[in-house]
Amino acid sequence: MAKPDLLILDEPCAGLDPVARERFLINLQKLARKKKRPNLILVTHHIEEIFPEITYVLLLKNGKVLAQGPKADVLSSANLGKAFGATVRVRKSSRQERWNLQLDAA
Repeated sequence: MAKPDLLILDEPCAGLDPVARERFLINLQKLARKKKRPNLILVTHHIEEIFPEITYVLLLKNGKVLAQGPKADVLSSANLGKAFGATVRVRKSSRQERWNLQLDAA
C-alpha cells in the first residue's frame, strides 16, 4: 500500500485553492522524478496541471478517444478545441514547462 506500482489520480486537484493545488502538483512532480516511482495516471480537465514528467496523453470526448500519444503532439489548439467545442489557443510555458489554455474571444 505504501509503495504502489500504479497510482491513479482522478481529478486530484478538484476543490483545492490555487496555492494548495500548486503544492500538491510540486509534490506529485517530485514523486514522478524518483528512481523507484509508481506509474502515474492523472485524470484532469486542466492542462496546466500536466507537469513535464507526464509524457503521454489520452484525450477523450464523450467517452471516445479523440487523440493519444506524446504530450507535445496531443496538446494542440486543434485537438483541445475539438475536445472542448471552442476556439482555444494552447501555449507551453518555457519557464515552468507547463501548458496553459486560452479561450479565444468569440
